[in-house]
Amino acid sequence: CRRSPRSAPAASTRARQRPSSASPARRSRSPPPRASAERRAKAEPARRRVIATMAQDGLFTKLHLSVTARTRPGQAVLVSGSATADRTAGALEMGARHDYRYLLKGGESLEPEPEPGVARRVVGEGPELRVADVFGQTPAPPSSARKPSPPPPPSRLVIVCYHLPVRVVRGVSGAWEASWGTSIIAKSPGGTSIADARETLWVGTIHGGLDRRQLTEADKAEIRAALAPMRCVPLFSMHASKGYLNYAKRVLWPSFHNVTVLDQCCAAWNDEGADTWDQERSGASWDAYEALNGEFRDALLPILRAGDTVWVHDYHLMLLPTMLAEAEMFRVDAFTTRKARIVFFLHIPFPTSQLFCSLANGPKLLAGVVGADVVGFHAFEHARHFLNACTRLLGMPQKSVAGGITGVEHGGRTVMVVVRHVSVETLVIEDALKGDAVAAAAASLERDVIAPPSRETPNDAARLVLASVDACQRLSGVALKLLAYERFLTEYPRWRGRVALVQYCLLDKTRVADEERTSREVRDLVARVNDQHPGSISYVERPSGRLSMEERLALFQRADVLLGTAIREGHSLYPFEYALARARGRRGPGVTVASEFSTTATLLSGALAINPFDVPAVASAMDAALAMDAREKRDRLDRDLPYVRSRPSGKWTAEILDDMETVHKQIRVSDPDDPLALATATRLDVGTLASAFGASRSRAIFLDLGGTIIPKGDSVSKVLKAPTEDARALLRPEVRAALAVLSADPKTTVYVVSGTTIEALEALFGDLPRVGLAAASGLVQAAPAATAGARTSKVSEHGTDWAAVRAVAAPMLRRQAARTNGSAVLKRDPGLAWSYYRADPEWGRIQALQLA
Repeated sequence: CRRSPRSAPAASTRARQRPSSASPARRSRSPPPRASAERRAKAEPARRRVIATMAQDGLFTKLHLSVTARTRPGQAVLVSGSATADRTAGALEMGARHDYRYLLKGGESLEPEPEPGVARRVVGEGPELRVADVFGQTPAPPSSARKPSPPPPPSRLVIVCYHLPVRVVRGVSGAWEASWGTSIIAKSPGGTSIADARETLWVGTIHGGLDRRQLTEADKAEIRAALAPMRCVPLFSMHASKGYLNYAKRVLWPSFHNVTVLDQCCAAWNDEGADTWDQERSGASWDAYEALNGEFRDALLPILRAGDTVWVHDYHLMLLPTMLAEAEMFRVDAFTTRKARIVFFLHIPFPTSQLFCSLANGPKLLAGVVGADVVGFHAFEHARHFLNACTRLLGMPQKSVAGGITGVEHGGRTVMVVVRHVSVETLVIEDALKGDAVAAAAASLERDVIAPPSRETPNDAARLVLASVDACQRLSGVALKLLAYERFLTEYPRWRGRVALVQYCLLDKTRVADEERTSREVRDLVARVNDQHPGSISYVERPSGRLSMEERLALFQRADVLLGTAIREGHSLYPFEYALARARGRRGPGVTVASEFSTTATLLSGALAINPFDVPAVASAMDAALAMDAREKRDRLDRDLPYVRSRPSGKWTAEILDDMETVHKQIRVSDPDDPLALATATRLDVGTLASAFGASRSRAIFLDLGGTIIPKGDSVSKVLKAPTEDARALLRPEVRAALAVLSADPKTTVYVVSGTTIEALEALFGDLPRVGLAAASGLVQAAPAATAGARTSKVSEHGTDWAAVRAVAAPMLRRQAARTNGSAVLKRDPGLAWSYYRADPEWGRIQALQLA
C-alpha cells in the first residue's frame, strides 16, 4: 500500500486498462506526465524497501491491487481507501480491514469518476496479499431476501457494585431524577461502553445517603421507575450503617491499605483505645457485613438467567461470589453446573498475606472471593498478595494456564487471577476541555485560589503551581507532603514567592474521626508554612467529598506538577486526567510525581517515583520537577499518553470478559514444577575470579549492556536516539578504559551482549574495535577487529524463515504486551523482541516464562 499525497489514503495500483470502444483490439496504458513519472521512479525503490520491511516483520500485510478497466485517452485509474489512514508508510496492519474504491481521472472530465456499486473490501492476511479486480464489477449488496438472520445476542452482563454509578436527586418539580455518574463502571458515552455491545444491568444501592435514611415506599417506587430506563436495579439495604460504614470502611479499608489491626484503634478508624479494643467487639459489624452481602444475593437470584455473567465489584461484596455459587437457585441441575459465570474485581490494594492473616474473618473473606471464576486486580503486586494469602490461609495450590494467566485451585476448579489496567474516558475529558465550564473554573482558580507571586518572576509570570487532590485521610500522606514542601522552600530558596502548592482535601464522611484528625493536622501545617512563606499554600477542603471534573481539569491545566505522596493507594485516575489535560493545554507537558506506594507509579513509567517517608528526597523531587526542561517533560508525557488514551473502561471491561472466555476455552492446565519461581544469580567471588583469570591461557568474557556496563534506566533507549558522540558519553570513562585493557590482551576475548541493534552497539563501542558485539541477544554478531571500522557483522540465520517466524510470533507478543503494562514488542533484525523492562519485574518474569 502507498499513502496518497492527500489526507485520504490510497493503495498502489497496477492498472491493466482496456481500450476504448474505438480501438477494441489493442491494450494501451495512459502515460503520466514526464515530471510526475520521474518523481515516482525516484521514490518507488525507497517505498518498496519500507513496505517490504514491514511485511517481513509479520506485523503488516503488503497489499498488491491490480485492476482491468476500459479508459478513454488521457484517463488514469486511481484507488482510494482506508488502509493507510494514520499508518506508517502506507502499510496495512495484519488482520485489519481495508475498504477501497477505484476511480477514473483525467480525459474530458474534470472530476474523478468513481466506479459504481459498493466499496470493495479485503482483510490483511499473511505478509503479502494480491487482488485482481475488474473496474465496475463490484460485489452486490445482499438482498433483503437473502439477508442472513442476526446472530443470537450475547449473554447479559450484570454489574454488581455497592454504590450504583448514578446520581439520584429530586428535581425542581419534586420528582426523583437519575443520571449517570463518572465512575469507570458507569455507562460511558460515545458508543465505547460494553453496554453498547451486550445487554447490561447494574445492581446496587444509591449513593449520597439515600440508602441510609428513611424513604417512603412511594419514594422507592419512584426511584426504581427513574432508574429502570438506565437498566439499573436499586437495592435499599437495612445494613448500610454497620455493614458498610463500620466493617467495610473502618475495618477492611484500612486493613487492605496495610494498616495493622492493632494500629487501627490508634489511628482514628475506631473509637476504642488500644487497651480495650479487640476484634470480638466488631462481631456485630461482621454480622451486618454478611447480611449486606446476603441482601445482594437475594436481589440477584430472581433476575439472573442461564448464561449471564455477574461482575462483582470491590471489597464491600467479598462474600457475594460464594454466596451466589452455593445458592440452589444458582445451579441449573442437581450437580454443580452454574447458571452464570462470576467475575470479582478489587479496586483497592490487597494487603500482604501476613497482615491479612491478622483479620479474624480473613479466611471467610478469601473463601467468599474464590467462589468467582475470575478474580481481577489493577496491579500485579495486589494479585501476588492475594495468591499468597490463598496459599497460606486456605492451602490452595497455585496453577498456571497457558497464555500468561495464573490462578489457584479450589473445589476441583481453577480460579483465575488476572491483572487488567483501566484509564479514563479520553473522549469525555477532551470534550470537557473544550467547554466553557473548564474555562470558567480556570478563571475562578486563578482569581480566588492561587496567590500572586510575592517576588519578581521572569516576564512577570504567575506562580508555578504544584497541585494535589487527596481524600482527607492519613493514608493520603498530605502531612508528609507538607513537611517535604516546607523543606523544599527552605533548601531551595530560588523558588520562594514563585511557587504555590494548591492542595484540595475531600471529606466524604465515611471515616469521620480519621478525617477530623487529618484535617486538624493539615491545617496546622498549612498555617505554619504560610506564616514563614505567605501565599505558598492554597488549602481548600470540600465537605461534599467531590471536586467536579471541570474544576479538576482547570486545576490540572494550570498545574506545572501533579504531586502525590500517598502512603498506600489503589488505582487513582487523577494522574491520567492530568496527562490528558496537559497534552491538550497551551502550557505544554507537566510532570507527575507519584508515590512508589501507589498504583500510579506502576502504571505510568513517565512519572517521578518518590518515597513519601523520605522528606528530603521528596523536596529534591519537587525541585527536579519544576526545573525539568521541556524536552524531558515531552519525552515523559509521550511515554504515558498512548497507554492513557488506549484504556477506556469499555475496553477494560471487554478484556476482563475476554480473559474469562479464554479461561473457559482452556482444555488443559499447565503445571510446571514452580511457575512462579524467579531466576537468581550468585555474586562472583573477586578473589576466586582473579586467581582463575591469572592461571588461564584463554578467556572469554561476555558482558551484558544495560545494568552492567551502563546504568539501568533509560540509557539503552537513549543509545538508539542519540548521536554517536552523545551515545559514547553514556559509557563511563573507567568502564571504557577497562574494556580497552581487557580487549587488548591477546589471551582474552571480550563480547558485549545486548538485545538492542548492532547499530546502537557500534555507536557505543565504535572506538573499541577489539571488543566483540552480540546484538539482538546474540542473533547478530560482530567479531573483534584490529582497527576501528574493520568490524563486520553477520546474522545467524541457521536456515530460519524469519518472515514466517514473525508472522506466527507477532500476534502472540502483542497479546502478551496488552496483558503486561510497561512491556512492548520491538522490531529487531532479523527477529522480534518482547521487552518487559518497564513492567513490574515479577509480573514480567512470569509472562516471559509463559512465552518461553
